[in-house]
Amino acid sequence: QVFFATQKRLSGTVLATAMGASRLVKGKGKTSGKTSVIPPWVKQSTTGAIPAWKASSGKGAGSNGRSVAGKGASTKGFGKTKGKGKGKGKGKKKGPAAFDSDFWVRKVEEEQRTELTGTYTGSIAKYVFKQGWGFIMPDDPESLPVKAKKALKQQTAAAEAEGKTVAEPSWLYFRKPDVDRELFPLSDGTAVTFEVYVDNKGTGAHNIAGA
Repeated sequence: QVFFATQKRLSGTVLATAMGASRLVKGKGKTSGKTSVIPPWVKQSTTGAIPAWKASSGKGAGSNGRSVAGKGASTKGFGKTKGKGKGKGKGKKKGPAAFDSDFWVRKVEEEQRTELTGTYTGSIAKYVFKQGWGFIMPDDPESLPVKAKKALKQQTAAAEAEGKTVAEPSWLYFRKPDVDRELFPLSDGTAVTFEVYVDNKGTGAHNIAGA
């Protein structure tokens, strides 16, 4: 009887202990599962909160982000402009207009040429390839028509009045299409035959061919 009584007491203690632990665990579970409600008049803590202005800052947004992006766009813009300027310069064609270009026809019409009679001899004194013009030195400047000699004196005086240096008053001006194509490339000192004209700028040579 003593043995059974002791066994019964021990069983009751274990059961009671187990029930107590169950209540404690159940109680903790209920406590942790409850949601705390804070009244609106109680001031809430802002510890750990991220300000709105700080949350919006970054490389892609906010005033700081736009400022950096603006600098990048400006730098790229300058790079593109510089590249285009170089590209345009490199693409330009060098040399004068072609023989059959309307450019030369318009020049003759604008200057109102009047061709004079007679054929003369001389030599190429100078030719500027890139611009397509040059000068002829007549073998006998005094043999030129009176109108041509008068025009030479007038254009020489006008050039000197503008402060220009006239290398040789007897030189006759000519353009690329005034020369026979077979003479190209032109060389200084090449002997030629030519005719003369007068216009609103002075006088010049045309119909230039090899002597």
